[in-house]
Amino acid sequence: MERHPRRSAWEFLRDVERDDGYINIAISDLYPQLDQRDRAFVTELVFGSVRMRLLLDFIINQLAARTIDDETRSVLRLGFYEAFFMSTADHAVVNEYVEMAKSVIGRARSGFVNALLRRGVRERSGLLDLGRLPADVRTSHPSWIVEAYRSLLGHEAVESELTSHNVPAAVHLVSFEDLPDEIATKSPITTFGYRLKVPPHEVAGIRSGRSFVQDEGSQLVCEIALATDPDRRLRWLDLCAGPGGKFSFLAHFLDPEHLQGNELHPHRVSLIKSRSPHHHISTGDARSQSFEREVFDRVLIDAPCTGIGALRRRPDARWRRSEDDLKGLVLLQRQILDSAAGLLDEEGLIFYVTCSPHLMETKAQVFDFLARHKNFSLEPISLDLLPEVSRSQLAHAITDEGFLQLFTARDGTDAMFMAVLKRVS
Repeated sequence: MERHPRRSAWEFLRDVERDDGYINIAISDLYPQLDQRDRAFVTELVFGSVRMRLLLDFIINQLAARTIDDETRSVLRLGFYEAFFMSTADHAVVNEYVEMAKSVIGRARSGFVNALLRRGVRERSGLLDLGRLPADVRTSHPSWIVEAYRSLLGHEAVESELTSHNVPAAVHLVSFEDLPDEIATKSPITTFGYRLKVPPHEVAGIRSGRSFVQDEGSQLVCEIALATDPDRRLRWLDLCAGPGGKFSFLAHFLDPEHLQGNELHPHRVSLIKSRSPHHHISTGDARSQSFEREVFDRVLIDAPCTGIGALRRRPDARWRRSEDDLKGLVLLQRQILDSAAGLLDEEGLIFYVTCSPHLMETKAQVFDFLARHKNFSLEPISLDLLPEVSRSQLAHAITDEGFLQLFTARDGTDAMFMAVLKRVS
């Protein structure tokens, strides 16, 4: 039976919130239930309404004189997003959501939806006068994220960065075989990256496992790390391997004798093994896990973090995390770094990576580690470790201290951070 796309979007968001799921992961389960022509529409509706939730709620609250229950608010968020940010005609938006409201929340509340949507589209110009709004509402980011980026970029550049988080990202792909031009364009900054022109399920390499989706920032991290082992003969450990993108990249170049992984969650271990069946993946806590190999030459830490560097791909992350989460995450990162220090051979390297540029998760974490571990030094990332194709374009991404710090607006990637730490004695 054909599913109504707007109702599908509403039910999907309801179920994801109920199950505490992630929309970028769960959305793939919705696609088989939709007609091909509806998938792009529902994707924009779902991701966009979640991405712009703070602004949409501000608009709704400006119009409503009473408290609104969660189910009705969800209908209104979808309706106002489609009316204000998509190309659907106003009368069609009102009619579609009133009819949908009748079926999912009842006729009584559908009248309220009708009144608010009609008033909203009538007063559109005033409601979308964003210049009068504070940055958090205008760009639909929690204030703590706005301040975190402002401390990094300053007042002038922060608006551009926050706005870039609200632009749907192109799908970046790793492929170790050439892809035809009609499917994808070659990445200008990574050696094996592509930017897709078609949905991922249409790429044969993904179906066969020869290709996989991965942001160019993560690709860069892997290429930099591998450049420190040109002969591919050192002993590697991916200490926090799930969900497996970076491990899959490394596994293409490092045989099972030289690379192993570790992941806390068994379902993620199964996913990694499906991509790299010949490599060993242990299941355990990165803070305390022991390994048959007592020491390694290279340890990658793709650290659990707030994820505020990937908000364009995971828009619900801005609402799932709060500033209160930082304390626990910073402690966890610290403990994982301490664990890695005990697993590293002399002259070995730790690659500390976060998909967050927050100072507490990046520079402050690294300098705290160095203050506590006198037998480690910061190994500055040199320009020649970058892929040759990106050296002229991304020289600015290497900071004065020798970190890699990418930003979405400037570099077109997730805001990835990388530090290299060397055991010196």
